[in-house]
Amino acid sequence: MSIFSIGGVILAGGNSRRMGSPKELLPWRGGTLLSELVEAVTAASLPCLVVSNHGEQLPEDVKRRSGVTIIPDAVSSAGPVSGLVTAFRMCQEEVLLVLSCDLPFMDREQIDRLIQYAKGVTEWDVIAVHEQGRLHPLVALYHRRTQSHWESSLERGELRLMQTLAGLRVVLTPEGLLDPWAAFNANTLLEYQAAVEEEQRRQRGRL
Repeated sequence: MSIFSIGGVILAGGNSRRMGSPKELLPWRGGTLLSELVEAVTAASLPCLVVSNHGEQLPEDVKRRSGVTIIPDAVSSAGPVSGLVTAFRMCQEEVLLVLSCDLPFMDREQIDRLIQYAKGVTEWDVIAVHEQGRLHPLVALYHRRTQSHWESSLERGELRLMQTLAGLRVVLTPEGLLDPWAAFNANTLLEYQAAVEEEQRRQRGRL
């Protein structure tokens, strides 16, 4: 079983154009999408780096939380590729758990399952969640040996994640490893409402 150091990274540097307001600040459970995701990462005993160009707008409980560092994107408006470069430059860990900021159902249990699965995998550069027939590159583990690829992509202006991933050893998680909603992105108001309705359904099921 592989042993490696892991750091958690939450990418919150986007402009949330499709949502119309900052996704990371949407109300969720007892806080916001971002604060609940930070809680999940730190509960998994991982240091948490938040990449955000609007750090001053983030919730106070996130800014004050122990083990959390907030930094701006190395290149503003360059998307997740820049976020990855920023994270690798800032973090010392061998592997980075990279998450987008709009994952309502990503929790400690899902993070633990993903990391546990990764420990049994050999010869990989990226381990990405694969659910319902879709690859989720922002619910994934990235090995430090990929840093040079992201640096080169950013330098060349190749900002599509999938373009760089095509040259890396990407291992997909088996279907069913995680909660089917774990990689669900609340990118739009309709998707956020769908998450709220699913959360309400789950809460009713616990009564």
